Amino acid sequence: MEATLTPGAGGLTRTLNAVFRNAEGGIAWRTLFSILSAGLAIMVWVTFTMWRGDPTDARDFWVDAARPYTPDGVHRFAYSPAFAQAIAPFHLLGFEVYVAAQRGVELVCALWLAGPVLPIALFLPPVAAEINAANINLILVTAIALGFRWPAFWSIVLLTKPTMGIGLLWFVLRREWRALAIALGVTLGIAGVSFALNPGAWIQYPQAVFAIDATPGWPFPWPIWMRLPVAVPLVIWGARTNRPWAAALGAMLAAPRLYFLSPVMLLGLVPLLPNSAFARRLRPAPEPAPQFTAQIAPQKP
Repeated sequence: MEATLTPGAGGLTRTLNAVFRNAEGGIAWRTLFSILSAGLAIMVWVTFTMWRGDPTDARDFWVDAARPYTPDGVHRFAYSPAFAQAIAPFHLLGFEVYVAAQRGVELVCALWLAGPVLPIALFLPPVAAEINAANINLILVTAIALGFRWPAFWSIVLLTKPTMGIGLLWFVLRREWRALAIALGVTLGIAGVSFALNPGAWIQYPQAVFAIDATPGWPFPWPIWMRLPVAVPLVIWGARTNRPWAAALGAMLAAPRLYFLSPVMLLGLVPLLPNSAFARRLRPAPEPAPQFTAQIAPQKP
């Protein structure tokens, strides 16, 4: 029996399946390549842990949870206080442990997203740079993909890059009010606990967000106000036509700032493609309400 691990893409999947399956039926190409991908992910993690690399983004996240927005000329932290509080326990273990954990989570996300094609993805410059920098883009797009089935994952997005939350229009337009309530309720619950722990940081949070330089990064010269007119219709079209990948792409385009690492987010579309196993498990579009028209009986002559 062929093992089903992670979703692949249509025609290429069928072609490779025919090529890599042996005459006796043996191990399917998907299983083989998924095993190789997992092994490569472990090798990459060990290499980075030993080499250390240059975790530039992790340094921005490594702030004092009690005073996350205190300017020090080193950190440029602009996420919610909840994020700083979530990684605060790592301060007891040290920065290197945090970086190793962050990269490990990123690689697990990349493995789930890319599956058998991870060996190719890891050699793409944006993906390699993302892992080296210990950023959270792969975590965010994994949360978006999983959020279509388990809405609570949207809280990760809303508490870090809230503009990407336009993806929640998916639930609004499809009238999936329970899913919307879960996404917003979990977010508000986490934010409420975080606020109770450090209300001062939440008061400073909006100011810190607007203080961040929003100048578009190379090679994407478009500020968010130019991307939203494209992002919002994409989400609407995706919701109306039952295309979660389109809604996810719209959410990605609504990121506060695009720069050279941003293409890594495109991996988040893979599990949402029409032929993927994960996308097939998503709830179908709601049926439109039946339209009743009055029937006028013909008059007798």
